[in-house]
Amino acid sequence: MGSVTFIAPPFDVKRVIHVGSRRYATLLSLAREVPWPAHKTCGQGLCGACAVKIVFCDRARAATRVSLGPDEKTLLYRAGKLTDAQYRAADIPAHPALWRLACQYVVEDEDILVFA
Repeated sequence: MGSVTFIAPPFDVKRVIHVGSRRYATLLSLAREVPWPAHKTCGQGLCGACAVKIVFCDRARAATRVSLGPDEKTLLYRAGKLTDAQYRAADIPAHPALWRLACQYVVEDEDILVFA
């Protein structure tokens, strides 16, 4: 069973949620279950306030490449979270930590660290 560990500044605040039956929920919906800064956003991928860095604990998953949707990619690029090269690429490496919108990221049965 996967788990999501939310880590917020000053980086000693950790909240762990075990995915279980909530598999395929958005990261934002899980974040709403714990005190987490990203829970006060539009929830539709329009504002970018829920941008978080995701670190995959599984080395095989971290070695994969990720395709971002066009809206998410544009919003992250405009916020300075993606480089020009990442923005132009069809997919980008999942490692090192990758910026994503919590409202767009669908959680699978995986262990991830999420940084505010």
